[in-house]
Amino acid sequence: MKNDKPYGGGDARINGNDVISLKIADPVITFKPAEELKDPRVAEPTEAWMNNTAETLNRNTVAFFRGTVDGGLTRYFQQPGQDAAWWYSKDWSTQYVSTDWMDYKRADHETGPAPHITKLWRSRDGGRNWTQLDWPENRYIGQLFFLDPERGYAIGWGPSVWRTADGGRTWKAIPVPPGATDRAEPRKTFDAVDLGPDGILRVAYYVPEEIEEIQPESLVDRLKWDSEAFEPDVKLPDQVVVSLRSEPVPPDYSYAVYALSRLGKPANIIEDPNDNGRRTGALSTWGNCGTQTVEQLHTFDARLMLEGISVGRRGVLLVYATDASGEGAPRDITLASKDYGKSWSETDDGITQGVYFDAATNTQYGLYAYTLKKRTW
Repeated sequence: MKNDKPYGGGDARINGNDVISLKIADPVITFKPAEELKDPRVAEPTEAWMNNTAETLNRNTVAFFRGTVDGGLTRYFQQPGQDAAWWYSKDWSTQYVSTDWMDYKRADHETGPAPHITKLWRSRDGGRNWTQLDWPENRYIGQLFFLDPERGYAIGWGPSVWRTADGGRTWKAIPVPPGATDRAEPRKTFDAVDLGPDGILRVAYYVPEEIEEIQPESLVDRLKWDSEAFEPDVKLPDQVVVSLRSEPVPPDYSYAVYALSRLGKPANIIEDPNDNGRRTGALSTWGNCGTQTVEQLHTFDARLMLEGISVGRRGVLLVYATDASGEGAPRDITLASKDYGKSWSETDDGITQGVYFDAATNTQYGLYAYTLKKRTW
């Protein structure tokens, strides 16, 4: 993607030599030649809109690429948008992409948030041709989860959950747990969402003490594919979930669910001027069958800001974090366990432009400027 301007690898997936990528990009900004400058010491954009932040944000695009590592990638899809979500089938024959565009010229904290325009797209031929699906533009989509090309979920603000069983042609709203919503926050989201290999959708949300007269805790609820209502799964007292991931196993196997959390209350609700926002991270797990008993596997150093987790095969767990405790730019850290969380190693990855983990092969990919690297755990 070296020749795609502005440069950036996007959110890429790799299978051998084949690559697909979803990229959100700024518009290309060009500058006048030296002889046309009013002041030779000051660079001037070629067009006036290039010097306006709202205009440049409005011209952001979402693009889908497909190609090979050694032969380059071709853009097959491009739409206006500053945000996007996607899902792809295991054989990459089917893709769904949601695009979200906001008019930054209308964004004003005094008059309320600017409206968002969300659109939903589907490809049935590996991303080469796309069809826009019928989707209300005012329903923001933050995540897409599918069991197969026909059955899946869209997760949005509210938080909201919609289900389709016919490839996105029709959608049904599923009532969310009452404790997950807040009338004062119409654009609230779940703290984490995961779709298990058996089709069970799990959502995590934090319940403060003011809402329930109980100890502050995060709740994880589950939704079976053939059910119309969520049911309780587990409780995680005095912590805020960052990420949920289930073990990659065949659909009829039992599996473990992992929750990456930050211990204590959220930083934004603590009225303490001395609070630096740092929290000790923790990793917990439970099973999908029988009585759910949560086991806290490990706690992480408070200097690390936990960001996500990947769960591989044969006990491989990867936790992604940022270390901003030292001098200079924050460092990307990978914490790895190869024995189901009993022991851990820490790798300083420096500054990456994106990381992807292939759970089928326990392979981790990282993009560093123009270099793609990989390692197998």
